[in-house]
Order: sequence, then C-alpha cells, then structure tokens
Amino acid sequence: MKSQEIAIIGAGFTGLTTAYELSKKGIPVTIFEKESSPGGLAVGFNLPDSLWTIEKHYHHIFTNDTFIINLAKEIGMEKDIIFPHSETSLYINGQIFPFNTPKDILSFPPLHFPDRFRLGAASIFLKMIPPEVAINFEKYTSSAFTNMLFGKNINRLIWDPLLSGKFSVYKDVVNAAWFWARIKKRTLTLGYIAGGFQTLAENLAQKIQKQGGKILYKTPFSKELINQYDKIIVTTPTFGFLKLFPHLPQKYRQNLESIPHLHALNLFLILKDQFFQDGTYWLNINDRSFPFIAVVEHTNFIDPNYYGGKHLLYVGNYLPQNHPYLKMSEKELLNLFLPFLQKINPELNLKLKIE
Repeated sequence: MKSQEIAIIGAGFTGLTTAYELSKKGIPVTIFEKESSPGGLAVGFNLPDSLWTIEKHYHHIFTNDTFIINLAKEIGMEKDIIFPHSETSLYINGQIFPFNTPKDILSFPPLHFPDRFRLGAASIFLKMIPPEVAINFEKYTSSAFTNMLFGKNINRLIWDPLLSGKFSVYKDVVNAAWFWARIKKRTLTLGYIAGGFQTLAENLAQKIQKQGGKILYKTPFSKELINQYDKIIVTTPTFGFLKLFPHLPQKYRQNLESIPHLHALNLFLILKDQFFQDGTYWLNINDRSFPFIAVVEHTNFIDPNYYGGKHLLYVGNYLPQNHPYLKMSEKELLNLFLPFLQKINPELNLKLKIE
C-alpha cells in the first residue's frame, strides 16, 4: 500500500515538528516555506562579528517546556539547552522594581504589606490549580477575575496595565483560563538554545531531510499544488490559510474570519552600552502612557560577547488591526519610542545602527 504524501505549509516549529514526527514513521512529507530558512516566528539572523544568531522577535523557554526540551534532546542538542540567570522587573510610577522571587513580591514597594501577601498567596493558589479545575475559569474575563482574586489595588497597579497593553481593545473579552495558564506555566528560571533558536530549527530541518523529508525554501505553496498531495497541513496564520483555500465551507470560513487578531510589533536596537544597568532582562511597562509594553535586553540574558560585544534590545508591542504604528517606518517608531526609552535610561546611547 502506497504511503500518503503530505504537504506541510510553513517551516516554523509547528511545521518542522510535524514533518519530523511523520518522516520518522516513514511517511513522505514536503515542507513549503516562502522564506530562505526555517524557524518561522523564531527565525534568527546573523549580526557582523556574532558567534550566535539572534531572533527577530524575543524568545526564551521555561524549565517546564518539556516538549521542546525533549525534542532538543532527541535530536542530539541536550547540551545546547541552557538556563542562564535572568531578571524580570516592572516599571511603575517612573521606577523599576524587581519582580522575580517571593522575596521580591513580599518587599514590593508600590504595595502595602497586606497586598503584597495577597499577591503572593493568590499567585501560589493559581499555580496549584490543575487544568481540569481551571477550565471553569472560562466563564470569567481575565479583568474581572484578577480584580476578584487579587483585589482592586493589585489589579490597578499590576494586572490591568499589563492586560490593557497586551490585548488592547480585546482586554475585556480574554477569559480567565488564559490568565491562569500564564501564571501556571511561568517559572523563575528561563532557558535558551545555545547558538540561538535558529540552530535548533536548522538541526531539526537536517533530521527531517535525513529521514527522507523534503524542505522547499523560497517556495510558497500555491493553489495549483492542492491536488498533488493526499493531505495538506497548514501551519500559517489564519489569514494565510483563508487566502490559500478560498472554497472552504462558508460557515467554517466565517467562523475563522470572525476571530480577532493582534499584531506583534518589535523595534530591534543595537546599542553600544548596556541599557539596564541593574541587569534586568525583561521589563514590563505598567504605565499605559508609554507607546510600548515591554523592553527586553537580550544581552542581559545571554552574554554580549556572543554578539560581538553589542548590546541587543527589543522594544515590544501588541497592536490591533489598522493601528497607526503598523504603518510607521523604523525611524518613525524610534522617534516615537525614544523619549520614553530615555525616561527609563536617560543616558541611552543610540550611536549604533537600528535593525
């Protein structure tokens, strides 16, 4: 009996992992990837004088990300999984406060002690709740749930600004199961792949090819190819799927079209000097007057010597469709963001180029 031939659209980690598992079983697979390399949203690139690639969008893993950790081990990259020291902080009322450990929470200056205790206790409570119980949280919005569980003071200072920044106009429709999952999943220690996530993607691609799978780079999937395969697995965003397959059942298509989406916007800066002198890797911006929600200094997580001594900074945002920032050039975004970055670090030096 002839094996079914399967086409996979997209060489991000979903497409790569699917192809890896299928080809491991001897099933013929062909990946179609419009870009010149694998990796998808975790794709990396090389800076001059760099030893490691750097992601276009910030990436890390948690210690309980067992699927990707086990995958890396399976393809011989166990020693490439590293867990460097990292610091997470909050920017509130013009100051940076560490927000990593129970000690940080119990000594968190913006809150009085009863609220600090409640913040810690409620967070522990959420971590202890199993998925079969947490599914009941879907009946609440995250906004209502955090207000109920943590109280008005904590919600106003910590969770509401973060939810507003991340979800914009959709803040009041995101259900509380999502919020529970974020707390449940998060670990104090963060991980990375030595060489960058691009290294993992390329190693996985090589394994697929050794197992007989094909990967076609710079080759978008086209409608003319649909009948050449027994099955097609699509790992692209929904709008790409709808464009490729215009003759889907109307109700199914309408259901997909009704799902709201947000855009991830990143400004990537290459700096001469360290931005966060206190060693912060990830800074959540709890001030909604800022035009971004996170500042991530990758080289406070991974040694800058891997990147030619440069200091690498991401300025991140999530934006609804048709937001004016999405139409801005990198220079326009920098001009908009710079005064706010200088509020965080008045000595910001931008003499190196912007990517």
